[in-house]
Amino acid sequence: MSKKHAPSLMRQIRRELKEGKSPDSLFPKVKSISDPYYRSLSFYLLIPFLSSKSKQFKEAISLASKDIGKVQQPWRRIELLGSISKSLKLIRDTDIMYECYSTVLEKLDVERNKDIKEFLLKYSKNFPEFCLGTLLAISSKLKGYEFETGKAIIRHGVKFDSKSRLIDILLKLDSTSRTKLLGYLHLQLFKLNKNEDSKALLKALENANDQESLLYLVRVCSNKSDFILFEEHISDLPTDEKVFLLISLTSRADRKKLKEVARQLYDKSEEQYNLLSESKIKIKLRAKLDLTLERLGVIQITKKSKVVKELGEIAEKGNHTLALYNTYGGNWNHPHFKSIFKASNLCAAFDLDLALVNFPEISSEKLVKEIKKEMRLPNGGYTELLIDKDRIQYFENEINEQRAGKIIATTENPDLSKSSLPEGRLCMVMGLGPKGLPVSFVNNSKYHFELTTKKIGFETGTAMGAISAHLHLL
Repeated sequence: MSKKHAPSLMRQIRRELKEGKSPDSLFPKVKSISDPYYRSLSFYLLIPFLSSKSKQFKEAISLASKDIGKVQQPWRRIELLGSISKSLKLIRDTDIMYECYSTVLEKLDVERNKDIKEFLLKYSKNFPEFCLGTLLAISSKLKGYEFETGKAIIRHGVKFDSKSRLIDILLKLDSTSRTKLLGYLHLQLFKLNKNEDSKALLKALENANDQESLLYLVRVCSNKSDFILFEEHISDLPTDEKVFLLISLTSRADRKKLKEVARQLYDKSEEQYNLLSESKIKIKLRAKLDLTLERLGVIQITKKSKVVKELGEIAEKGNHTLALYNTYGGNWNHPHFKSIFKASNLCAAFDLDLALVNFPEISSEKLVKEIKKEMRLPNGGYTELLIDKDRIQYFENEINEQRAGKIIATTENPDLSKSSLPEGRLCMVMGLGPKGLPVSFVNNSKYHFELTTKKIGFETGTAMGAISAHLHLL
């Protein structure tokens, strides 16, 4: 059987299994497949239907495992392991299922960190409860990706009734993200109404050893008991740190519509503030307290002493376009507004238009209003100026090249045959969200751009700034 027929032969085997054909009779057909990718996948399709005591079953397990290592391209191995993890759900024997899933995770653990990250983000949902510990252990070793991949595993793990198990697993991990992941677990349990107590938050607070971690945990407080627990935990901190965290808790409680809790926290922050000696830190905390009190609707701060920086003039039209492709799920949230705020400043500075692709529907007026609120601006910022000049464009999925310019997909792994930039107006598209640009979008783009020439990935804000500056120079 020639290699080119391998995909259709694999699909035929899957179809015949569904139709009830004997798996024993299909075994020789699977062995005849020349491509190790499709042969391994076909064996794993067959394994759930073979008798665990048969010679063919043992041979299928062995050959399927060996074939994974014969797949040359890393991205193909990752895709294969993902497809296998899905097919293993059909296995009914717990011991065999455990063995097969363990094999997949062993194969995964030797791949490159970036490839493991992509696997965990996309395929964690295929694994049973007994794999949660191993998945999180693998995730904890991915330097720079521990929190992102850990969150994906936790979102899947909370669907099982295994809150205590997840807490115990996270506490055993030697990971810089352990505290944040415990906090994230607490938040997910709250969203699913499974948070009968605040044990996950308590453990997170016990493991929090810096202000950054504590500030993250402020953002996962969701009910009255959370705020009480947090306040008790920070009672022994230095007074200035305590005031800062109490102000943050006040703002969070106000966002969660817990008005009485917010006011009580504010009063306690004032009490602690009055214990401070005069210093620059105390002056800064006073400004934060006044702003917090205004947000609580208690006072209106006079603006006469506050100088609002006047925004500079911007061009009528940008030379090129910076496009943000949204891959966050759900509705508008803080990361959307923060990214558009940053992009607006960059577009104003570097004479670029801004394109927003695949964002939830929103009016321009609402967008400006929300950015002003989220970023605490005294005015509509450069987003409002760009809108006034008709320099912000909205696209559902397809970008109109006549309006935005020739589409360039920014990617760490460019197709070298697509790396030459075209002449004329360009529209460089970057992914907004943990998944980056959709693979289909990158594959369908005629042009690719890799920013560093060294395939080094950047944090979203850094990449946005560097891409904008590069476009400005073209």
